[in-house]
Amino acid sequence: MMPRQAAIAVNDLLDNCGAIQAGQHVVIVAALDGLHGGENLVDEQTVSWVQAGVQQRAAYASVLWLDMPIRPARIWNPSGKIEGWRVPPVLKGALISADVFINHCVDLSIEEELKEVPDILREHNVPMVRNMATTTSLLTSTWAQTPYELVSEIRLQAAAVLQPGARWTITHPNGTLLQGTLGPAPSGETYAEPRTGYRPFPEGVLPRFPIRDVEGEVVFQSTNPIWARHVGIPTQFSAPVHVTIRDGFIKEFRGGPEAEQLQAFFATLAREFGEDTYRVRLMHGGTHPHAHVRSDQCPSDSYRTFIEHHNWSSMHVHLGDSRRNPGFPYNPHITAELHDATVQVGDAYLWKEGRLTSADHPAVQAIAKRYPDRPGLDVGAW
Repeated sequence: MMPRQAAIAVNDLLDNCGAIQAGQHVVIVAALDGLHGGENLVDEQTVSWVQAGVQQRAAYASVLWLDMPIRPARIWNPSGKIEGWRVPPVLKGALISADVFINHCVDLSIEEELKEVPDILREHNVPMVRNMATTTSLLTSTWAQTPYELVSEIRLQAAAVLQPGARWTITHPNGTLLQGTLGPAPSGETYAEPRTGYRPFPEGVLPRFPIRDVEGEVVFQSTNPIWARHVGIPTQFSAPVHVTIRDGFIKEFRGGPEAEQLQAFFATLAREFGEDTYRVRLMHGGTHPHAHVRSDQCPSDSYRTFIEHHNWSSMHVHLGDSRRNPGFPYNPHITAELHDATVQVGDAYLWKEGRLTSADHPAVQAIAKRYPDRPGLDVGAW
């Protein structure tokens, strides 16, 4: 039996996010460790419901349970070389003839983990639908019940106010003051592009905005839990970390033990891969009004923090850039997480005192009215 809430979420995932069509070959992937306390949180019932939904749309569903490589959580050693891991070959083989890849593995994420993952998707020209609501309790949460179309419109309208070359400023009551220029959009024209190759569900973050000429200081006390684990620091810091940035490069980390660890981590990367490691490359943030779940819905502290990373009050500055170095297998995702920030781009506000202003756009308001029985823009009502 499937609760109505779960059916709503699965339909939204497959129709509005995945755009599953009759006759397609869909590979549904999950990791075995996630069934038994590992990082790739999942349950068998969720995978079964997604498989059934794909089959109901007259598409072909193949389920692949991966046994992920065993490796340390921390990826670096101050005195040793950083080593990566490889995507299981069986997944590469499965994607050769796939039309759609529905992913339930944190380890196979696009942004946070290996550069090899997006390379494989490009090689086989297969889109990845990343289902982050990986358990039955998450599928029935307010987070997954929020209409995909609504959060997508919030994202597009926020991105629409941004123009390459515009000046931006970030301020925060904690003393953060950063300024810079927006770089070129990925498409070459605009940031407000619909999702194509990478389709996360629930939708939840703005497109990444390349930033240049960054100057100032950012003060933060938390970071993305995936890379906190890889660096060896807690997601929530014991003391604020102060980062000084000049001419687009990190110059100094100050603060408590987490600042010292980040200083050592970046120094190790710089010795291996050069000073570009210190470049500040982009910013973006969350767009989901209900990106939070209770502990009874998700016992994992790190996964709940990961979900909250997508909340529309959270904006992120990405620190460091080792993506372009072929010798480094990972996509570093050290984020300065800021809530209640004000972000001004040109004459427009992207966030004002922690509120994403695109929520007021008429197109967003109109979509919210089409779903009176689903979570919408009133966060206090659910």
